[in-house]
Amino acid sequence: MYSLIGIMIGILSSMFGFGGGFVVVPILFAFLPDSIPSEYLMHTAIGTSLAVMIINSFNSTYNHAKKGNVTWSIFKLLVGYIAIGSLLGGVLAVYIESDFLRFAFIGLLIYVLITNLFKKSFTKEIEERTFSLPKQRSASFIGMGIGFISTLLGIGGSVMTIPYLRNRGMRMIHAVALATPLGLPIAIVGAITYLIMGMQIEGMPSSTLGFIYLPALIGFTIGGFIGVPIGRSWAQKLSDIVFSKVYLILLFIVVIMMILS
Repeated sequence: MYSLIGIMIGILSSMFGFGGGFVVVPILFAFLPDSIPSEYLMHTAIGTSLAVMIINSFNSTYNHAKKGNVTWSIFKLLVGYIAIGSLLGGVLAVYIESDFLRFAFIGLLIYVLITNLFKKSFTKEIEERTFSLPKQRSASFIGMGIGFISTLLGIGGSVMTIPYLRNRGMRMIHAVALATPLGLPIAIVGAITYLIMGMQIEGMPSSTLGFIYLPALIGFTIGGFIGVPIGRSWAQKLSDIVFSKVYLILLFIVVIMMILS
């Protein structure tokens, strides 16, 4: 079952940069075994999601890089700041009210959706060479914000990274391809944090490593190696306009899921 679900996660991961917390966490919360203490079900779902994100990010990055979709100069500019933000988010997570962060993030996504729909900047056809390189100050602010918020919420940073890159003139295929390696600092810092936290808890079953549920991690990984190349292939064939519109529809679904969660 986990392998079949992993195929879907792999497709979403390489096609839209999704497949992290928004997909994995609800599925795991529903299907994790009774051997895991009920008060730690959500912790285990988030920790496993972050571990899956590491593997899918590497897998998706490799597949996109083979086709020349990853703009490595932009990766080098942003990855350090995202890593710093991720570290700050991991350290400060216990001191910040999660409901406040959730509503703030929902507000941010709604703002992104409304501005992109009314300005139509997100859904217009973008040429290959229209991307505007961000200044160092802008890159540092955006990068640390993406890493900080994403680590606190246990999600990938694509829902913030892709709209940012898109509005600076990057084609969807390149924005998605770049969002996957940029999500690695978030996933690595978060997964290590949840692994260490879980190892301090008594009563966790032998099928877990900290707050990481190993059967799901293995199954999702196997499915991901099938799904990621499929998603990359489909993404390669989509026109830039269709790609951007489908992404906004999925972003709207994400907002609804976060409001209802």
